[in-house]
Amino acid sequence: MSDDRYDAQQVRQLLGYQSKKAFEQGLDNGEVAQPDGYGEDQEPFWFPESLNGGVPLSLGDIAQLAGVDRSAPQKWHRSPTGKAARGYEKATPHPMKTVAAAMGVPVPEADEAHPRYPRRVVVGFLKAIGYMDARGRLVKEIQNKGPGRWVPVNPTIDPHPVKNPDEAVDSKTNKPLALDPLTKGRYRHYVPHAREVLGYQTVSAFNAALSKGRAPKADAYDELQRPFWFLETLEWHKAEAQERKEKRLAGREPDGYTEDGKPYYLLPEDSYYAKNPGAASEARQEASE
Repeated sequence: MSDDRYDAQQVRQLLGYQSKKAFEQGLDNGEVAQPDGYGEDQEPFWFPESLNGGVPLSLGDIAQLAGVDRSAPQKWHRSPTGKAARGYEKATPHPMKTVAAAMGVPVPEADEAHPRYPRRVVVGFLKAIGYMDARGRLVKEIQNKGPGRWVPVNPTIDPHPVKNPDEAVDSKTNKPLALDPLTKGRYRHYVPHAREVLGYQTVSAFNAALSKGRAPKADAYDELQRPFWFLETLEWHKAEAQERKEKRLAGREPDGYTEDGKPYYLLPEDSYYAKNPGAASEARQEASE
């Protein structure tokens, strides 16, 4: 068993129960595992492994929990989640199983004729793609969003928990990683969020900068094939903005310097004058006359 413990309020958020009453009903119905013990204050607590138990959710249950049409969980279970567009990676064939693997939660019933998933995995998936917020509440703005490659209202939570979160730092900034305090997952920033962090006026301006290589490449793609950036990537890019600007204004670095200290540049090997040295001398002579 893990040394981590979750109290009742944290378990509610991890399992996506919208109210204390609903959570208590889940306990009574066996949807939630019974507490692993009680603290000195007589409040119940659960270990992370215990939250993988309880009655798993069918695809119909998942649709009801997420507030979506019954066809959506079918796609999340085993179908590609969208056409692969230019710049996007191949579609993930088993999005929810991918999240379960990231969380380290076994899903033995996922390959059955009528698949079922632990509630913790479902909520982790919904938080990862933007249907639920960090507290396990449905995000109102995306309800009835329908098909299409929409983006989350707010940054989402990566389902991969960071190991040793107290010691996790960014390799470039040497600052602690921004993590969800409950799941220890990193925050995923999508195009609108990245645009805001980097100070672009519009999404179109950000996309243009991205296509020209002036904005950082996406760190990865989520379960619905949408590019996202970690906050540290964006902050590092922003911190280097002045240095990149100075390099652009300075132009190309000289290939060397003459004896009197003047810079010189070598011609590309495939250029006309590099292939015809005599032509270069004639051009210089004509220019001096």
